[in-house]
Amino acid sequence: MKTQSTTNQPIIDQQYLIRHVILEATECPFDTLNNLELIETLLSEIADIIRTEIFKQISHQFHPQGITAMVIVGASHLSVHTWPEYGFATIDLVVCTDDFETKDVMALVKTRLNAATVSQIEFRRGLIK
Repeated sequence: MKTQSTTNQPIIDQQYLIRHVILEATECPFDTLNNLELIETLLSEIADIIRTEIFKQISHQFHPQGITAMVIVGASHLSVHTWPEYGFATIDLVVCTDDFETKDVMALVKTRLNAATVSQIEFRRGLIK
């Protein structure tokens, strides 16, 4: 994968191994964030958007609330962590592909979690050139 520098220095082609996208969803309904089936389905739909195969899924529902769910995919892994009591969820996409638009994943997350906002931070990891 390649990216270009956005500093004041001349543009340099950079190659990297991993694209790490962190999404944060806020003001989500409690019952939505505490719905294990919905969170597992969300991960499956994200895998479809980024065009990768799911190899294994693991989830845990905390008591009295909260969920951690993860899928191992062909492109690496995806995870969701929820804090229903705060209306907050974080979604991590750790992938070795550029074959998707982050805005598509953000739109899905906003809709499925009924979030007021979805923000993003993205890191390029494993710089090799």
